[in-house]
Amino acid sequence: MYSTNTPAIRVVIVDDDEKLVSKLRTTMEIQSGFEVLGSAGTLADAYAMLKHQKPDIALVDLGLPDGSGLDLIRFIHSNQPHCETVVLSVFTDESNLIASIEAGATGYLTKDSTTPEILARLQQLKAGGSPISPVIARQLLN
Repeated sequence: MYSTNTPAIRVVIVDDDEKLVSKLRTTMEIQSGFEVLGSAGTLADAYAMLKHQKPDIALVDLGLPDGSGLDLIRFIHSNQPHCETVVLSVFTDESNLIASIEAGATGYLTKDSTTPEILARLQQLKAGGSPISPVIARQLLN
């Protein structure tokens, strides 16, 4: 998958689901090829974190307690154009999908994806792909 000479994919996770964040963080920390730079459960904490971190990928939930993840995606797209943003959400409706893409997201995964699937999709993203959950791909095709 990744050779020891390949730099780790630097990731930040923005989600208020502490159990999910913990699972993702733990798996990424033991998996070769990933480095978790930090996590945040609110927009305010995410903005503060991104002042100090320069991730390759930001995993962003749309439904945060203090606002919409769409605002964060726009911020990242404008201020850290090297950072790819992937939505990780329970929302599978067309309006959230289109709004995410318009905001600058380069991928859209649903929270019913397994942790290994999420990591594989992030690796695909860094290899030039666009990670999209099958249910989201179906929405696009319809």
